[in-house]
Amino acid sequence: MPRDAERTEAAGGGSTRFTRVRRASYCRVLLIVSTFCLLGPYSQLLRVTSPFCEQLGGFINHRHRPQLSSLLPPLKFKKDGSFQLSIFSDLHFGENAWEPWGPKQDLASLGVINSVLDREPETDFVVLNGDIITGENVYLDNGTQYIDKIAETLASRDITWGSTYGNHDSDCRLSPTAMFEREKRYKGSRTARMVRGREEGVGVTNYYLEVQGLDARVEMVLWFFDSRGGFVSQEEGGGNRRKGRENWVSKEVVRWFREMSGRLKRENGGRSLPGLGFVHIPIGAFWDAQKRGIDGKKQPGINGDQPVNRQGEGWCEDGREGCEYGGQDGGFMEAVMEEGLLGLFVGHDHGDTWCSDYEKGSRRVYLCFGQHTGYGGYGSWIRGSRQVWVSIEGLRLREMDTWVRLESGKVVGRVRLNETFGRDEYEVVEDERTHLPVDEEN
Repeated sequence: MPRDAERTEAAGGGSTRFTRVRRASYCRVLLIVSTFCLLGPYSQLLRVTSPFCEQLGGFINHRHRPQLSSLLPPLKFKKDGSFQLSIFSDLHFGENAWEPWGPKQDLASLGVINSVLDREPETDFVVLNGDIITGENVYLDNGTQYIDKIAETLASRDITWGSTYGNHDSDCRLSPTAMFEREKRYKGSRTARMVRGREEGVGVTNYYLEVQGLDARVEMVLWFFDSRGGFVSQEEGGGNRRKGRENWVSKEVVRWFREMSGRLKRENGGRSLPGLGFVHIPIGAFWDAQKRGIDGKKQPGINGDQPVNRQGEGWCEDGREGCEYGGQDGGFMEAVMEEGLLGLFVGHDHGDTWCSDYEKGSRRVYLCFGQHTGYGGYGSWIRGSRQVWVSIEGLRLREMDTWVRLESGKVVGRVRLNETFGRDEYEVVEDERTHLPVDEEN
């Protein structure tokens, strides 16, 4: 015991001993409840502990313990120093379940996932990059069950994943919080909720994951951001009317991102860690890139959605709805540049699949759309998945490889994102289409 504490107790106050006992009792209670939280999916106390577990998870994660509650080993680079991600964007499960074509769409979407993973066996991690469910087509009692179809498919392959939620993942009858709770029933989910607050105000899927090298040193950080959008759920107080939800990464999340980025840098001896970011709705930098011009040979991919739909679209600067663009994504754009992200990957626009870049001063970030994965949602562009391959050595040079694996098995749009990207030329990507087979009787 420190001498100062001994003096306090000797004086008869006993306050130090009382504080120590109270703290120990609190820690024991926290440990017991934490155990129930971790066993939530299997515990009869789930309904009682779930709200508290969510708050506890937020408390723990806010204290910078991103993988504590998952009981999963940390993400690691392979022995050859590489790490590969498969990104599935805009799955849009749950459309028109009452008609024959609805469930067939979902089966076809699962087929795309399996086809891609069969042909990309080196995948280390999967990203579900928003619009997992079409919220306007589901009901309160069945909406989150569509998570099971995706999670069970990935779990059967022993692949872990992390999600961002998109604008269609929040509607009157679909709560992003309920989606998150459903997803966390599966041990393969690394999705987390590190920023506390109402789902309407900050969203749900704001978190980061560290990827370790062979010596357990952190070599890369994966950042996930919730761009919100859609409509406020009934469970959040939206009622039966469709109350619009702001469609940009909130200021609170941007502040958290900067704080956590700085903390990680300090904890790693002042070393800036390379990072990849994932968010559903594009930021204005994508709009700027498209406005400058997308060259099919230098930025291969489909450029079918023009103009790009960006965060802040449909909102006014003062926060009212009804304007063309309110510019609320500016703070997030600045943070992405200033915190040194290497790449930002988005979905939302089903008809855009290209990569470009955005420069500000000496800083440069690569910008990539995914490939529309699901048979739900608008458009008939061929389905597939963006692949991202990084190596420890390549990260030090600020470069990575990316391509799109189509459901047909073909690889298109393969590029190396490095200092010569934008000058190098590649094969032009064809605008292929696919349609869900329809039985004659339907």
